[in-house]
Amino acid sequence: MAVYEFFKKEFEFRGKHARMAGELCILNDYDHTYFRRVIDVYVLAAIIGFRLDRRAEVDLSPNESKSIFPEQMIGAKEDLDFIMQMIMILENRDKISAEESVKKAFKGVETKEEFEYYKNLFNSYVRGGVEELYERLVLRKGEVEEEFYDEKTANLMALLERFGMSKGTGAV
Repeated sequence: MAVYEFFKKEFEFRGKHARMAGELCILNDYDHTYFRRVIDVYVLAAIIGFRLDRRAEVDLSPNESKSIFPEQMIGAKEDLDFIMQMIMILENRDKISAEESVKKAFKGVETKEEFEYYKNLFNSYVRGGVEELYERLVLRKGEVEEEFYDEKTANLMALLERFGMSKGTGAV
């Protein structure tokens, strides 16, 4: 029986998603960027895309690509595997029993078809999450009446509010 493991190979953002990820993560420009590494964009985008049920298709425009090397993927594998397990549990909640869904998520995929399905599903959530992050953090312009002293902080707080995590809830 073949063993199928996620997140052990390079990942490549392509087209518009490469451009968006590149603007979210500008190397050594901490005043104008939100992430230090592209792998950080990938991890958070997966959560945001799934949480908002926002998926996006691959953009095959030939103009840009942004890679996450295998070492970085393997370094984040524990977190990524956990996110994948949650997606597998919640994605199947209406199709199979909760017990079977949990077993499936922690046992792993057994066929190449399942592996490809979940890999593509996960990456579609990543791309959707990148679009959401880009719209909320890069395109959004802080409003004058906002209480924060800079646009970057205002945008981060607006993103947190989107998830019900504002200063009034005590959660951050």
